[in-house]
Amino acid sequence: MPAALLLCLSLGAYAQDEDVSEDAVAEDEAGEVFVPSTPTEKKFFQRVQLGFQGTNVKYTNFGQSPDYNNYFLKGVSLGWMGDFKIAKNYPIYFEIGATFTYHTGLSKGDSIYRYHDEPGDLGDGEYTKRHYRIQAFSVTIPVSVSYQFRDAFNVEDFTLAPYAGVYFRFNAVCNRWETKATTHYFDGAVTAVDPIARQSKSLMSDERNDGWWEHKPHKGTLVQPGVQIGVNAFYKNYTFGLAYMYDLVPFAGHKSSPVLTSKTTKEGGNLPSIGTNCDEKVSTSHNFAITVGYVF
Repeated sequence: MPAALLLCLSLGAYAQDEDVSEDAVAEDEAGEVFVPSTPTEKKFFQRVQLGFQGTNVKYTNFGQSPDYNNYFLKGVSLGWMGDFKIAKNYPIYFEIGATFTYHTGLSKGDSIYRYHDEPGDLGDGEYTKRHYRIQAFSVTIPVSVSYQFRDAFNVEDFTLAPYAGVYFRFNAVCNRWETKATTHYFDGAVTAVDPIARQSKSLMSDERNDGWWEHKPHKGTLVQPGVQIGVNAFYKNYTFGLAYMYDLVPFAGHKSSPVLTSKTTKEGGNLPSIGTNCDEKVSTSHNFAITVGYVF
């Protein structure tokens, strides 16, 4: 009888010790649960951002680029980004979002035309000066992967996140405004000044005489894919970013059908050859962006 009693007491003590051990393990596991100190440490966080974007637009024809058909477009943008953690033990994130951008810019030079009544008569005729301005609206879908360096430079709550990826720009609207001013001269004196004329043409149209270059049609590309690299800096709920984007497809282009032409030889003769008459391209390859935003 005493032996049985001692056995029951020992079993009860063992069961109590086991309960205490399980509670201790549960408390230890609870203590190891990761609690984000900043929004960027979450498995998913969102951000809204404002940006400034610069785009270099270049017109080429036979390898030459008239100044008045080169532009630098300045854009303002509003965007949303969502960041998803894709690695369990590393701060690697998948980023996707949408950015709405308005672009505008003047041509880098003026187009000046001079017409005279007689050859060599510099005092007579008319002088026409043209300005060109581009106005465009686009939507960009960026898709990239980033890596977070948390507490960068030993600064608490400061994170650097370089990223690389691709994007798809949808060109919704792109118009060119032409402003033309004409002055008439006779014997070196001004005889008349025509009213300033303004005309808008859509660069998304494939109609003839309605494009970047008057004598050939240019239809703007609806979707331009590209690659991008950049870095975002996060401090608590605020973000600052730099990006470089390279378009893989030109905005517009025209290539004439092959025709039979001729080249002048050193001996003064003509050598038949095949040419395309007129090859034109409008590229928007180089894009730069600065953004500021808020994380939530």
